[in-house]
Amino acid sequence: MRNGFRVIDADGHFYEPEDLWDKYLSAEFQDRRPRVARMLGNSMVQFEGEEGGVSRSEKLFSEMDNKFGHAFRDGWTLESRIKDMDTEGWDIQVCLPTKAVSLPGFIPDDVQGAMCVAYNSWAHDFCSGAPERIKFTATVPGHDIDDMVTEIRRSVSELGAVSVFLPKAIPEKMWHHPDYTKVWETVTELDVPISVHGSSSASGDPWANARYNTYAGPFIALGQAIGFPFENMINLGHFMYSGILDKFPNLKLLILEANSGWVPFWLNRLEKYCEGRQSVFFDEHPLDMTPQEYFLRQCAVAADADEPSIKYVVDYIGDDNIVFNTDYPHPDAPATNEPLANMMEQPLSEDTKRKILWDNSVKIYGERLVAGHPHA
Repeated sequence: MRNGFRVIDADGHFYEPEDLWDKYLSAEFQDRRPRVARMLGNSMVQFEGEEGGVSRSEKLFSEMDNKFGHAFRDGWTLESRIKDMDTEGWDIQVCLPTKAVSLPGFIPDDVQGAMCVAYNSWAHDFCSGAPERIKFTATVPGHDIDDMVTEIRRSVSELGAVSVFLPKAIPEKMWHHPDYTKVWETVTELDVPISVHGSSSASGDPWANARYNTYAGPFIALGQAIGFPFENMINLGHFMYSGILDKFPNLKLLILEANSGWVPFWLNRLEKYCEGRQSVFFDEHPLDMTPQEYFLRQCAVAADADEPSIKYVVDYIGDDNIVFNTDYPHPDAPATNEPLANMMEQPLSEDTKRKILWDNSVKIYGERLVAGHPHA
């Protein structure tokens, strides 16, 4: 808590430990597990045979010690995370994976699925040290829908996950494919949101930033700038235009790590292509409601506390569908002491800040998020 405000960080992260898959991967996959070659900056696992990616920028992890101090030096322990949360006034933090959603393509599909299961078991054990403070978002096998449903049930019902990270769609089966009906029915039944998180979640190929995958230098930054908001814009439009949100009116969609400033533009543009001058592409209105109505009913977006456009988003859609996030402790995240201070300085009313910092996360994640917390 800070200055009387209860605080939920709706999008923090874990760094997977070097021995996670050695310890947690089931026995039948142990001889096929990828071998860890090294840790990048005490943070990111790099497997043997994995090329490029995060290693292409020397700055990416070289400044972690200065930015995150004791937490970096302690190897991202539970104790270091709680210390930072207490110092900054973060009551609850929802943590997503880092490496577990960007596994290299040479790992076979069934092994990747087993690695997702192993990650969820590890995340549960990590959170069990402070279950009222730290929550996790489950990863699920992205290549087999039955396995996906099974792991959603296990991770939520048995392990206490508060959200499900939506993986990239199966080739030739975009998210509106009938086979995904079981997924949407399951998350709706369990009342957990689907978390869509930039380039790691995509309704199909190619990813929005794919044209820059082989380029280095400033094009890595351009690819990152494109990948998160642009891919999430596509994802949101896909859920709306494909009819998924019509068919599953209780499905909840949480859009993370992509800023919020694009929301007014994108909802307006989607609406114009349904009812405005650009609606010539349809013979009949394709949706039961407007894109903004779907968004207000079923979606939430994470706002970076230092983005100047939050006030305009509030002006356009109101203040009930925006959540606070830190991205802690990623190398491109703000320093630990910055996000909450930046949010406090936003030209928003205290009531709006309370919604963004606490109420809206409880609404999208559900009461399980605050169960047992003294400030609930």
